[in-house]
Amino acid sequence: MREQILRQFFEGKTSAVELARDVSGSTRQSTPTVSITSVEDMDEDFQVTADMGVKLCDAVLAGDLPAESLRTIGFALEASDRFHWDGDKDEVLASVIADWSCPEINYTLTIENVARFRAWLRRIEPYPSKGKPPNTRRSERVISMHEKKRIRETL
Repeated sequence: MREQILRQFFEGKTSAVELARDVSGSTRQSTPTVSITSVEDMDEDFQVTADMGVKLCDAVLAGDLPAESLRTIGFALEASDRFHWDGDKDEVLASVIADWSCPEINYTLTIENVARFRAWLRRIEPYPSKGKPPNTRRSERVISMHEKKRIRETL
């Protein structure tokens, strides 16, 4: 996955279909609990907004971007040194990105939940409060890990 392609999608310079192609195959499962995402970093900083999150949701709801792509995109946003958002000013955006990056303990990436993400980002519905994830009641064990593998531009 190339951060630049995601940025270009946010800027309207590339399509959701191209983004889906770029994201496809960039995450692999190395063990049953560890996945690795290959990411090519951008050279410049970029500010992400809730409207950009809505744009991703719209692409999924239109069928141009698989819902599962949000896991890779959410992780890439969180692991990036270049993508930024103000979590203090926009807690909903920060929460939704975290939800995308770890659907196994947050919200599964279904069409119904993507519609909810969109409603939360648009402030049509309030973002729900969350308790402790159910898998941590008995122990604080890790159920999965997601790692970033930086790749260099090959062009």
